[in-house]
Amino acid sequence: MRDTTQRPTPRAGGATVSLRISTLLWTDAARRRELLALLEKRRDTIAEVAFFTSFTHPPLPYSRVAELARQLHTIMPPFKALGLRVGINHLSTIGHLDENLENSLSEPWQKITDVNGTAAKGSYCPLDTRFQAYVRDCYKVLAEAGPDFIWIDDDVRMAHHPPAQVSCFCDLCLGRFAEETGEPWTRARAAQVLLGEATPESRELRAKWVAHNRRLIAELFDLIRAAVDEVNPGLPLGFMCCPLVYEGMAFDRWGEALAGPRGVPVKWRPGGGFYTDAQPLEMLRKAHQVGRVAEAIPGADTDIQYEHENFPYQKLKKSETIFVAEAGAALAAGCTGVALNLMGISPDPVDEYLPYVERVRAAQPLFDRLVALAGRSPCEGLWPSLTPDIWAAGTGRTQADPLPCLTELAEIGLPPAYSRAGACVHLLSGHAVDAFPRAELEAMLAEAVLLDGPALQRLQAAGLAELVGFEVVGTRDRDTIERFTGDELNGRHAGWWRDCRPSFWRTDAFLLRPLSESARPLAELIDFNRASHGPVMGVFENRLGGRAAVLGYYPWTSLQNLAKSTQMKRLCQWLSRDRLPAYVSSFHKVALWCRRDAKGQLVMPLLNASCDTGCNVRLHVRADGPFQMVRADAGDEAIQASGRDGAYQVLELPALRPWEMVLVVSAAAAKASAQTR
Repeated sequence: MRDTTQRPTPRAGGATVSLRISTLLWTDAARRRELLALLEKRRDTIAEVAFFTSFTHPPLPYSRVAELARQLHTIMPPFKALGLRVGINHLSTIGHLDENLENSLSEPWQKITDVNGTAAKGSYCPLDTRFQAYVRDCYKVLAEAGPDFIWIDDDVRMAHHPPAQVSCFCDLCLGRFAEETGEPWTRARAAQVLLGEATPESRELRAKWVAHNRRLIAELFDLIRAAVDEVNPGLPLGFMCCPLVYEGMAFDRWGEALAGPRGVPVKWRPGGGFYTDAQPLEMLRKAHQVGRVAEAIPGADTDIQYEHENFPYQKLKKSETIFVAEAGAALAAGCTGVALNLMGISPDPVDEYLPYVERVRAAQPLFDRLVALAGRSPCEGLWPSLTPDIWAAGTGRTQADPLPCLTELAEIGLPPAYSRAGACVHLLSGHAVDAFPRAELEAMLAEAVLLDGPALQRLQAAGLAELVGFEVVGTRDRDTIERFTGDELNGRHAGWWRDCRPSFWRTDAFLLRPLSESARPLAELIDFNRASHGPVMGVFENRLGGRAAVLGYYPWTSLQNLAKSTQMKRLCQWLSRDRLPAYVSSFHKVALWCRRDAKGQLVMPLLNASCDTGCNVRLHVRADGPFQMVRADAGDEAIQASGRDGAYQVLELPALRPWEMVLVVSAAAAKASAQTR
C-alpha cells in the first residue's frame, strides 16, 4: 500500500503553506471535487495537505481508524497527482477531552486521571500496555495508507484533558513515579508536595515529576516511530506542540524519538489558542509562545509550521486582515511555514473561507522573503528567562513561566528573544529565580537583567541583592503612584507620574532601599497626598560589570503611556550597553522582531499592532544602511535615515496600515531576496 514517489518541494527556501482538511470534507465526494479544483488553482500557494482522521476529540475504535486508512489510500492519489505533499493528521492519539463518547474508543483501560481522582473518559494513560498496543496498531495502519507524512496532534500532553486537569496521577503513573524516586506516592501526597506550596524539597520533587512527564511522551513517540518503521522507515512524523511547560519542553529528546534510528526529518507544528480576533493582541502572545517552541526545536529540523487555528470556523469571528497578520507574526517569531486550519467542521461547501486563501496568496511573496532570509536564526532582544524545569519553580497556585513579562514590552516596540542565544536583556520574575542555580543567576547579573520585586526578594534570600544594588524593604497594596526622578535615563519625563490604580487592579508595590551610593533610583512611590514613600525603581552597575534594573511598581503591565514606554526603551538600551539590535523608538504600538540572514545582517519584521495607521514610525537600528522596507502588496521602498543616536542609525518608516506587516532589511538583502523569489 506504500507510495514511495518523491514529491516536489515548491518555493524552496520560502514559507510552506499547508491546508488541513476535515473528515467531513474529504469523505464527501462533492467537497473533494471542490478541494481538488481549489488546490489545482492555488498550487502556487498551498504546498501540502493533511487529512484529519476525526472531527471529535477522543480516540476512535481501531476498526474505525483502519476503515479511514483504507479510504485515504484511495483518496490521496489525486491530490498527490497535483504535486502536493499529502499526509494524515491523526487528531486523537491518547485523547483531548470527553466528547462523542458513544462513538469513540471505549475500553476498560487506564484513563487519564487528575490529582483529585477525576478520570477523563475520553483520554487514556500512555502507560497502559493494552493502550500502547492499540496505538501501535493505529499508526501502523495509517502508515500503510501511503501518506507522505503523519501528524501527531497536541493531545499528546500530560495536562488539560477535561474533566481531568493536571495529570496524570493514575495508579500506573504514581507507581512509575515511585520507581523513579524510590519512595511511595499517593494522590493525596502528590497534591500536597507536587501541587502545594514551594519549598526546596518540593521544587526538587517537582523537577523529577517534570522529568517523568518528559519520559512518558518520549516513550510514546518511540512506540509510534517503531510502529511506522514496520511499514515505511523513511516516513516523516510531525508533532503539533503546545508550550508543554508542564511536560518539560524536551523538544530535543522528543525530536530524537520521532526521527528514529534513521534520523528521518521531523515536522513540527507549534500552536495553541487564538481562535477569534475578539482580542487581536492575543496573536502576539501566541507568536511569543510559538517562537519559544520554534527555538527549542532541534536545529536540524527546518519544517516548522505554525498552527493557524480558526476553530470552530465561523468566518466573521476572525477578519482576513488579522488572519494574515497572525501568520506573519508567527513567521517573524521563527516558524518556517503556516498550517491553515480554516475550513468548517461540517460537510457544507467551503466558499466562505476562500478569501483567507486569497489573502495568504497575496502575502506569500513577503512571507517567502522573510523565511528565506531569516531561516532558523534566533530572535534577539529581551529574553523571559526560563529553563526546561521552569514548572518546578512554581507552586500549585503560582506558575513561574516568565513569558507574560514580555507581552507589553514587545507591544511597545522592544524586540523579543526566545532563547538565551539571542538574549540582550534577561527578564526575571518572581518564582522563575528559583529555577536557576546560583552560578547561572550570577552569569545573568554579569550581563543585563530586568527584574521585579518578587524576583529581588528571592535574590536577597540567595545573598545576591548586592549585584542588583537594591533590596526590598516593604510593600504597599493600595493608593500608590509612580513618579519619575530626575535621573538622566528619564530625560524630559522627570517628574511625570504613572498611576496604575491598585484599588482596581491589585498589585503590590515594592519599596526599595539602595545598597550602594552608585545605585540610582529612577522612580519613587507617592500616595494621593504626594507624600513620598521611597524608591520603587532603580538601576545599578555591579562589580561583575553587569547592569541591573528593578521594577517595583507594575513591572510588566500598564507600560503604554508616553513617559513609561520611552523610559523602558531607554532603560533597555542602557542595560544592554547598546547591544539591542533595534527597537521602535517612537510612540507607537508596533511589534518588532530582530533576526539575522546568512551574512549576519539584520532582518526585521514589524507589525503595526494597532487599528490606527502608523505615521512617522521611528526605528533605531544598530547597523549602517541603506535599508529598504518590503511590503506584501507593493514594491520595495527606500527608508530615509534621519540621523544617528550613538551606536544607532535612526530610520523614519513610511506609513504602516493597521495590522500591516512589513520587512525592513538592508538594500542589498532586499535586492537579493527579490531576485530569488
